[in-house]
Amino acid sequence: MTTENKADKNQPALDPSFGKGKYFVSHAADAEFEGGLRGYFEYRDLGMVEATGGKVRAHVIRPSGPYEKPGDLHTHNLDFQMVYVLKGWARVHFEDVGEVRFEEGSCMYQEPGIEHRVIEYSDDYTVIEITIPADFETTSLAP
Repeated sequence: MTTENKADKNQPALDPSFGKGKYFVSHAADAEFEGGLRGYFEYRDLGMVEATGGKVRAHVIRPSGPYEKPGDLHTHNLDFQMVYVLKGWARVHFEDVGEVRFEEGSCMYQEPGIEHRVIEYSDDYTVIEITIPADFETTSLAP
């Protein structure tokens, strides 16, 4: 049996501006978590910013300490945001959606610009988040 490698005519063309990137691997044994966008979370960079020339960010996020209070209402100005829950749970409120409880195995695409706030999370809440572009603006709307 032979397999031909032909592009599917229904597939969109690859964006040449995205670039090829470069091979990279990140191991948990070498991982370091650091502070980041939200003070109540810490972030483990998975190396995608460097590998993609700043086009994509992928990181593991977990609480930096026990839950204390809801986060601020805010928006993100980006093209793509996906979150996959590895363990634990969180409750998040979204504009025009309401409150959503995320649990292990939950996966979310968050539309650009949607107003949201983290309401509560478990001590072991851990997610993978992927954003495009890697660096984006976050606007706080209320305390």
